[in-house]
Amino acid sequence: MDTVTDPDAAARLARRYPAPPRRRWWIPLALALAAAAVAWLVWAGGHGAFGVVTARVDAFTVRSDTLIDVTVTIDRPDVAQGAQCQVFAQAVSHERVGEVTATVAPGGERLTQVVVPVRTYLRATSASVEACRTTG
Repeated sequence: MDTVTDPDAAARLARRYPAPPRRRWWIPLALALAAAAVAWLVWAGGHGAFGVVTARVDAFTVRSDTLIDVTVTIDRPDVAQGAQCQVFAQAVSHERVGEVTATVAPGGERLTQVVVPVRTYLRATSASVEACRTTG
């Protein structure tokens, strides 16, 4: 009963319910964009994951209201390059009260421990490290 045998009824049905347009040009475009996005994601992940300098605060000692000693361990994948990391101290109000750049010269061990004195304008209660990068 699915087939319409009357030609007038078939024409009437075709006018009332036209065939959907065949707009499938977007499928290859979507596949190409998806492939490009995956390729970029793999490249960006690989580019950012290797050779990155990282650091952590192992300890800190508050020596006075204006000085804190921060012990930082810097991990350099390539010891032929130096490294710099931004070390900062915070007060009890979470306000940054002092900053200094910790520098490690090329050569030496991959894991390098450095004691960094940070001058502050208020008493510091914590220390942290951020923004490490390689140098020459």
